[in-house]
Order: sequence, then C-alpha cells, then structure tokens
Amino acid sequence: CVDCDYVFGDFEDEFGLCPECGEQQPSSGSWATEEMASIEALEKDGSFAEAVGVAMELLYMATDIEYGDWPFAHKLADIVRRLCDAGDLEQESKEHESLWEMIEANQMGGSQERAEAYERWLKSRED
Repeated sequence: CVDCDYVFGDFEDEFGLCPECGEQQPSSGSWATEEMASIEALEKDGSFAEAVGVAMELLYMATDIEYGDWPFAHKLADIVRRLCDAGDLEQESKEHESLWEMIEANQMGGSQERAEAYERWLKSRED
C-alpha cells in the first residue's frame, strides 16, 4: 500500500482499495506517465528504435519480481510489438519476444534456474 505498506497477496486487487487502511492505490502504469508521453513523441517522430528502447526499460521495471505491474507490462508488450512492426525492427522484436517468453515461463512457476537466467539477462542489459 502507498500509505500503510500493506503487501497485497497474489489474488488481491493491488490497484483498488487497500484492505488494511482503505487508501485508493494508484492505477496501473500511473508511475510512468512521463515515459509514456516520451514513447508517443518518439513514435510520432518516426524514432521507432528509440521508442522501443524506452518501452523496454519500462517493461523491465513493470516485470520486477517483487514490485511488478503486470497489467502495465502486458500493455507495454503490445506497444513494443506494434513499434517493432511499424519500424521494421527485427532484432529488437526478437529480443523482446525472447524476454517475454522468459517472463511468461517465470510467471507460470519457472524454476530457480530460469529466474536466475532472467536476472543475468537483466544485468547484461545494464552494461
């Protein structure tokens, strides 16, 4: 919870009211409004590769194992696919699909080895 630090369970509505204190939680993706505006501006300018780069950085944050914003992550995945198609970005598209497959495997109860591979992959992107 943004107010009382209550930790939502797997099946609770983390964007609704906090069951502990009643505080309305921020909506999915509300933490990235500036970045989303940047993606839209880059897309309008035809800078598809740069827009994909910004969207992928947001996707890494939205899929963080502890603080994930999964509804926003799915929206970002659709945006990245659309931008890759619009800009004919084959390499970026392959990279995104590889990442998304790993995310889905981890969500479906992936092994510790898969989780560690995902963490290594994220660290390699930072270099």
